[in-house]
Amino acid sequence: MAEIALDISLVSLLLTIGYDYSKNKPILSSCWQILNAIWNIIIAVWNFKIKLGWLSVIIVIVVLILYLVYKFSPEENFKPAYKEGTFKNWKWTWDWKWSLHKNSWIISDLTPHCPNCDTPLIDSINIYEIRYECPRCNYQAIGSQCEKSYQIESIIIDNIKRGLY
Repeated sequence: MAEIALDISLVSLLLTIGYDYSKNKPILSSCWQILNAIWNIIIAVWNFKIKLGWLSVIIVIVVLILYLVYKFSPEENFKPAYKEGTFKNWKWTWDWKWSLHKNSWIISDLTPHCPNCDTPLIDSINIYEIRYECPRCNYQAIGSQCEKSYQIESIIIDNIKRGLY
C-alpha cells in the first residue's frame, strides 16, 4: 500500500513540475520552436554544397548496399511459380506457404481435380478409405483409385529437385 502512495506522490510531483514549467514557457510556442528547428535543419541540408565526385561516391555506395540487401535477403521473398501439374491420373493444384520452422517454402492446399470436368474434388478421409467426390459431375473415386496427397507432394518436391518443372 505504501508503494502505491509513493507512486501517486511521484506522479503528482512530476505533473506539478510540468505544469509550473509550462506556465513559464507556453507549450504551443515550444512546439512551434521545434517545428521551426526541424525546418531550418532541412533547409541547411538542402543548401549544403557538395562536390559532384562525393555525390557519385554516395550514389555508388547506396546502390551497392541495395544490391547486397537484395542478394542476401531470405528466399521468403521469392515464392515458387510451380503451382499445378498432372500426376498419375489427375490434375493437381497447390499453393506455397513460407514455413518459419523449416525456413523454406512448403506445399499447402494440395487439391486434386476431377478428370471429367476439372472441378476441384472434395476429399473425405475416414479410418478405412480415402474418397474423392466431384461436386459438379458426381465423379467418385474410392480407396485404391485415389492418389494419396503425400505421394503427390513427394513427386512435386522431387520434380523441383530435378529441375523438371
